[in-house]
This record gives sequence, C-alpha cells and structure tokens, in this order.
Amino acid sequence: MHEDVKQLLSPFLDGELTQADRQRVRVHLEDCADCRREFEQLQELQKLTGSLKFPDPPEDKMRELEQQLSVQAPRRLGWGLFTGGLGTWMAYAAYLFVTNPELATWEKLLTGAVIIGFGLLVISVARQRWLELPHDRYRGVKK
Repeated sequence: MHEDVKQLLSPFLDGELTQADRQRVRVHLEDCADCRREFEQLQELQKLTGSLKFPDPPEDKMRELEQQLSVQAPRRLGWGLFTGGLGTWMAYAAYLFVTNPELATWEKLLTGAVIIGFGLLVISVARQRWLELPHDRYRGVKK
C-alpha cells in the first residue's frame, strides 16, 4: 500500500484524484512520516516551479522563427498539394462529364451545375481576398 500511495502523491497535490483515492492518501499521510515528508517536498517543488518567471522571446526572434523554411515549407507544400489535387480532381470530373455517353441529360446538368458553381465560388473568394489583401488591417497582427 505504501508504494501505491507514493504514486498518488503528485495527482493528489494537483487535485486529480477521485474522492475515494483522496481520502485514502489523506489517511495514509496521517500515519506515514516518510510519505508525508515526500509530499511536503512535492509541495515545495510545486511552489518553486510555480513562481518561476520566463521572459517573453523578443518579437524579432519570433518573426525570424516564423519565416524559417522549416515553418513555411510544410504549410506551402500542404496548400500546394491540396489545391493541385483539388484542381486535378475537378478537371478529371469535367473530362468524365464531357466524355461519358451513359450520363443522362439531367445528370449532366446537375454535375455541370456543381462543377461550375464550385469553380465560381473558388474564383470569387480568391478574387475578393486578392482585392482586400492590401487593405487588410489584421494582416500584421501577430498575437
């Protein structure tokens, strides 16, 4: 039981135990000086680490880190693969739409409406973002 309670001291200190486990640890701490000493050491350590202050990194260093290739490359690659794959898929769907003689007229109209509607939405959003980009007042906001 002694070792079981020792493993529960840190969660007890953090308030992560059930009521039954809290009661079990509390009773054991009343009877066991060794565990009580270890618990007091954990309390002291928690106070010390809680009072540590870490300085905020300088803004120029943060900007430098954001511009590094390791941060930008995966993001750009992800967007490139996503848009390239989506564009290829849409082109293939349009090809099948035009060349498949088995599609009924209503199926072709419905498929065409979806493809054209999606294309128009993408174009309109991209155009709007492009036009607003120079005037975006939140563009330089970092935090």
